Amino acid sequence: MDALTLPGGRGELVSRRPSEPAGRARPRGGPGTVQAVALSAAPGPPPPGLSAVKVVAYLHGPEPYLLIPDPVPGMHRTLVRWLKGQSAVAGPVVARVDAGASLRWARTLLALAPKWPGSAGELLFVEDHLAKVVLLQDPLLAGHLSAKWLSRLQDMTPRQRERMEQTLLAWLEGGGAAGAALLLRIHPQTVRYRLRKLERIFGSSLRTSQARFEILLALKIHGMATECARLRTRAELPPRRASEPRQDVGPTGP
Repeated sequence: MDALTLPGGRGELVSRRPSEPAGRARPRGGPGTVQAVALSAAPGPPPPGLSAVKVVAYLHGPEPYLLIPDPVPGMHRTLVRWLKGQSAVAGPVVARVDAGASLRWARTLLALAPKWPGSAGELLFVEDHLAKVVLLQDPLLAGHLSAKWLSRLQDMTPRQRERMEQTLLAWLEGGGAAGAALLLRIHPQTVRYRLRKLERIFGSSLRTSQARFEILLALKIHGMATECARLRTRAELPPRRASEPRQDVGPTGP
């Protein structure tokens, strides 16, 4: 489908629109919208109803992807049949000139998806994970934002820092000490005690809406990064045999 181009696209165009019959004028302007699909591997032949006329596939590069012009209802089911359990991410439907953005967002989510429980071999949609994509689209900048605020807790022990981060997040999301106590299932007085310590650490920042917003983003970024690192470590461990004892459980004490 040579009327559809992707800025910065990689790989080889392997599916093209067939030549137009003689005497038939080609429609001008091409598709109005497009949806990019980032793939973990090249799929097999497309199923019936999804021919080369309806999709452009770049499958020979290191990062294969599809471009679907003017997606129609039912495309989700068709893609699931075609991909057959491969991990893939569908970007948002965007204007034709923004096809590169749709693919970039899909690739951002695809890089995270294998690390989420139950996401391997699944077709995900960026529209369902917009916050994650926004926060992690630029990992370096996201890490800088997280460090800007949370580095103030670095002198604490890991357990103390975890409690403070949980309390701060619950306070920001719960709307106060009482709400945080409900979220954490602890006594409100415990929350107030921790908040007094946090006020000494963060100073007047906790009283400004801009700082509270940035701290909330920092906590969300840190939480997602921690979860991804944990899942990545678990995925890299060799599978444990049924006869092998667990190594992550210490001896029981009195």
